[in-house]
Amino acid sequence: MGNFKPYAFSFLGGILYALGFPSALGKSLLVTPILGMAILLYYLFAEKGLKAKAGLILSFSLSFNLVGFYWIADTLAEFGQLPYFAALLLSLLFTFIIAPYLWALLPIVHFGLQSPQMEKKRALYPALFALAIAALFTFIEYFTPQQFPAMIGQPWAAVGRHLGFANIGGIPIYSFFSFLIIMEIVHAIGLKRFSKFNIFVILVFIFSNPFARLDNPPEDKEKLNMRLVQANISNFLKVDSESGAYASVSQVLERYKKLSLQPYPHGELHLIIWPETAYPFAIESNKSDFAKTEIPSIFQDIALEHQSALFIGGYDTVQGGQGYYQSEYNSNFHINKKAELEDVYHKHILIPFGETLPFGPFNETFSKYLDNISFFSEGKRFPLFKTHTGHTFINTICYEILKPEFVRKYVNQQKERPRAIINLTNDSWYGDTSEPEQHLFLASWRALELDLPIIRSTNTGISSYINTYGEEIERLGVGVTGNLDISVELGTRYPTLYQRFGFWVLLPLWFALFIFHLILIKLKR
Repeated sequence: MGNFKPYAFSFLGGILYALGFPSALGKSLLVTPILGMAILLYYLFAEKGLKAKAGLILSFSLSFNLVGFYWIADTLAEFGQLPYFAALLLSLLFTFIIAPYLWALLPIVHFGLQSPQMEKKRALYPALFALAIAALFTFIEYFTPQQFPAMIGQPWAAVGRHLGFANIGGIPIYSFFSFLIIMEIVHAIGLKRFSKFNIFVILVFIFSNPFARLDNPPEDKEKLNMRLVQANISNFLKVDSESGAYASVSQVLERYKKLSLQPYPHGELHLIIWPETAYPFAIESNKSDFAKTEIPSIFQDIALEHQSALFIGGYDTVQGGQGYYQSEYNSNFHINKKAELEDVYHKHILIPFGETLPFGPFNETFSKYLDNISFFSEGKRFPLFKTHTGHTFINTICYEILKPEFVRKYVNQQKERPRAIINLTNDSWYGDTSEPEQHLFLASWRALELDLPIIRSTNTGISSYINTYGEEIERLGVGVTGNLDISVELGTRYPTLYQRFGFWVLLPLWFALFIFHLILIKLKR
C-alpha cells in the first residue's frame, strides 16, 4: 500500500491540475493547478528511481487527460467514425503527449537535480534553488512544443482584469511565479524550510498586479460594426456539402445567406464574418492580382446588399497544384464591399491527424490511403487586413491563436500595428463538451499579452468578442444558430513589452532576484 500512495496522490494532482482549465466539472479554478503540480513535484523529488518517476508522471498525465481532455474520445469517434469504446481506448494514448514538458523535466530532475552534489547544495541553499528550478521549469514548459498548450500560468486568466503584468511578461511570468510558489510548498514539506525572501517576492507580485498594468489607451478610435454569423452546421451536413451533395450545399449556403442578409440593428454594417471553412467549395484566388479573382455570387449578393466587407473562412487552391495531396489551403478571404477580393490568409499551423500527419516526407504516401485527413498545404504569408473604415486586423485560424510565439511573430511582421485579432474556428468536431470553453479560455491570453481585442467567429460556438483584459464581453453559446451583432470602438495601441521581447523579458527579473539571493547568502555568512 505504501508504494501505491505516491501514484494515487499524483493521480489526484492531475485532477487538480485539470481543474485549472474549464472542464466537465466546471470553470477554471486558479489555485488547484498549483496544488496539483506541487503534489507531483514533491513526489518526483522524493522518489529516487527513474522508473518510479516516470510512473508518477504517467499517473498525473492520465488523470489530467481523463478530466481535462475527455473530449478527445468524442472527437475521435466523430471525426474518425470509430466505435466510442475504440475511440476511448485510443484517446488514452494522448496521456503520453498531453503534457510533453513533464517528460522533458524527467531526466533533468533525475540526473541533474538529484545528483548527490546538487542534493547537498539544494539542502544548503533551498531559496536559491527554488528560484533556479522555477526559472528552469518555466523555460522548459514554454518552449516544449504542445498541440494544446495548458501551461501552469494560464489559469491566472480567470482574474484577467487584475493581471497587470500580463502585457509585460505574458504567460511566462505567471508560470514562473506559479512554479516558485510550488517549489516553496515542496521545500516546506520535504525540507521543512521555506524562504522568507521568496515568499515576500511572491506576495509583492500578487498584490501589485492590479496596479502594474502599463496604461496603453487606444488612439484614433473609430467604431466598427460587425456581424459574426454562427450558422451551427452539423459535421454530417458540413462534410456532405463539401463532397458536392446538392441538397446539403443548398442548405448550408441558404442558412449562411439568410443570416447574413438579416437587418443590422446598429446602423451601417461594416464587416460580416463567417467561421473557419464555412464556404464548402474551393475558391481559386488569383495569386498575382487578388482583385481579378472570380467571386462566388453569394458573396457578391451579400456584400452589395449591405455595402459591407466580408471575411470568409474557406478553401483556396494551390497554384499549380495537382491531385489531392496539399492541393488546397485552409484559408480566410477578405472581400471588400464592392465584392472584390482584397487579400487571403492561408493557415500556417496544421493540426496533426486532422489537416496533416507528423511524418514529414512520408505524408504524401500515407495520403493515398487516408481519406479522412485533409492534407492541406501550409501558408507562408502574414497579411495585414484593412477595411474601408480604416480598421486593421490580423487573422488566425483555430489553434493558431493558442501559440503565443506564432501570434507575436505575426504582429511583429506588420509595419502597421493591427487594431484587433480575428480568429476563425470550427469546434463542431468536439460536440457538447468543454473543449470550446477551453479553446476560448486559452485564446484570451493573446488579448492580455498583446493589448489586442479578439473577434472570434465559430461554426457551432462559442462566437465572442474579448477585450484587452481577456474578458468576454458578448457571446453566442455552443449549439446556437444566429448572428452576434456587435459595435465596438477599435483604435491603435502601442506594442507591449511582451510583444517586443516575448519570453526574454523575464531575464532582467531573474537576474535581479539571483543577485539579491547571492547578497543574502553572503550577508548570512
